[in-house]
Amino acid sequence: MTNEMRTVSRRARLRAQTSREIEEESFVIIDEGGVHALSIAALARAMAMSAPAVYRYFPSRDALVAHLTTQSYQQLATAMSQAVAGSRRAPRAQVGLLVAAYRDWALRHRRRYGMLFGERPGDAPGDAPGDAAARTPLDKAMSLLIDLLVALEGDPAPTEAAGGDRTLDDQLRLWARAQERPDTMPHIARAAILLWTRVHGIVSLELTGVFAGQSIDVQRLIDLEIDNAVQSLGQRRCA
Repeated sequence: MTNEMRTVSRRARLRAQTSREIEEESFVIIDEGGVHALSIAALARAMAMSAPAVYRYFPSRDALVAHLTTQSYQQLATAMSQAVAGSRRAPRAQVGLLVAAYRDWALRHRRRYGMLFGERPGDAPGDAPGDAAARTPLDKAMSLLIDLLVALEGDPAPTEAAGGDRTLDDQLRLWARAQERPDTMPHIARAAILLWTRVHGIVSLELTGVFAGQSIDVQRLIDLEIDNAVQSLGQRRCA
C-alpha cells in the first residue's frame, strides 16, 4: 500500500468515525428534546465543531433527519425481527412477541418514535427525503407479521369469501405487491394492516399519556386486538 493509499484510507476511517459521532450526538439531542430541537447549530455546539464542518458530512438538516429516520426505522425493525428470531413458540405467541417489541421500542425511544410517525418540520407528510428507503426495514417486519398470520390460518383458500369489499381487496392486492408479497391474500393483508394500525394507535395514545391515571391495562387492549385479528381469520375459514 502506497503512502497516498494509506492517507486516503485514514481519511475514510476518520470520516466514518465522525459520521457515527454526529449520528450519536444527534440522537442524544432528539432523545432529550425531540426532532424539533435538532439543528445544525445545536449539533455543532454539542460536538465542538463549526457548522460548516458539519455540513461537510450532511448537506442540510433535512438530509441529516432523513438519515436518522432511516436508522431509526432499521433499529425498530431489527428489534421486532430479533424478538421472534429462532422462536419455536406457536404463531399466536410470536405475534405477541412481535407486537411487544414494537411497543417496547416505542416506550424506550419516545422521541424517535415521534420522529418516525409525526410530521417533521419542513417536510410534507410522506414526502420527506429518504422516506421510501427508510420504510423498507419496517416493511420486513410487516412481512414477518404476514407470515405468522398465514401460519395461524393454516392453508389459505384460493379465493376470498363472498361479501368482501372488492374495492378494498383490489387496494390490498396492490399493497401486497408493493410489499413484494404478491401472493398474499387480501384477507391476510387486511388482518395485518388492521392489527398494525390498531396497535400503533394504542401505543401512540399511551405515549401521549391518554391512559395515564386511568384503570386501563394497555397490554390487555393489545392482546384483545391480536385475538381479534386471529378470530377474523378463523371466522373466514368458517364462512
